[in-house]
Amino acid sequence: MSSAQKKYESESVRGVSWLQMLGSSIAAVFGVQSRSNRERDFQHGDIKKFAITGVLVTCVLLFALIGIVQWVLT
Repeated sequence: MSSAQKKYESESVRGVSWLQMLGSSIAAVFGVQSRSNRERDFQHGDIKKFAITGVLVTCVLLFALIGIVQWVLT
């Protein structure tokens, strides 16, 4: 068994961490999510945590864009 398979199996036992969810949510917003991460998320992730993380990432992105536009217009 390769080290990559061992790492994947150890991650699958404990689920998806908040940091991995945050990375997956940011990657999904920009459309660059890898297939392996997406499969991991659907197999071992919790939909409630992903929904909360997705809403938070969207809000941060929205407020960042509003701030940038306000800064440019001044």
